[in-house]
Amino acid sequence: MRAAFVSIQLVVLLAMAFVSGCGGGEKLPPIQVKPMPEGGNFTGVWFSPQYGEMHIQQTGSSAVGKYTKDERHGRLQGSVEGDVMRFEWTEQRELIVGRPVQTKGHGYFRIVKDDVEDTWKLVGEWGNDAAERGGGPWTGVKSKTRKPELGGDETTSGGSSGSSSGSSSGSSGGDEGYGGRDVPAGSDELGDL
Repeated sequence: MRAAFVSIQLVVLLAMAFVSGCGGGEKLPPIQVKPMPEGGNFTGVWFSPQYGEMHIQQTGSSAVGKYTKDERHGRLQGSVEGDVMRFEWTEQRELIVGRPVQTKGHGYFRIVKDDVEDTWKLVGEWGNDAAERGGGPWTGVKSKTRKPELGGDETTSGGSSGSSSGSSSGSSGGDEGYGGRDVPAGSDELGDL
């Protein structure tokens, strides 16, 4: 009987150690806001290895955007303070045709000037629900030539974007490394993704 009691105590202690070691109640340090780098602005077309092509428009301290990659179509809405954009994201994925699933959360981007590559980069994270961190990294590289398109139709495939994608495909050479465009399903055109 005593051995069973000791075993139960040991299991409880191990479980408590596991839960506390997994960061269950661990608080992350606050995100430090720094001044916006000279010439910096979140407005642009950004190529993200995680979330594809992102179009962001900053107006004063507000920012809105959209992104698309494969079956993902999402929107961003947030505020800018210094070099940090905090946002809420809403994403729709359609893994099964006719059955879209919507998820949402929060996140942040920090804008960074990369002098070596002469480009702007986003370094950030996303989180589920109210958390702006903890879900994974969210990064991007700004196009040197393209302007964001945030009007009416939120899809980037089909009729209206055909004319703009033709003009932008010739300029994608300056955005090498991420591809930054949607590839039709079944296409062998993976470019430099």
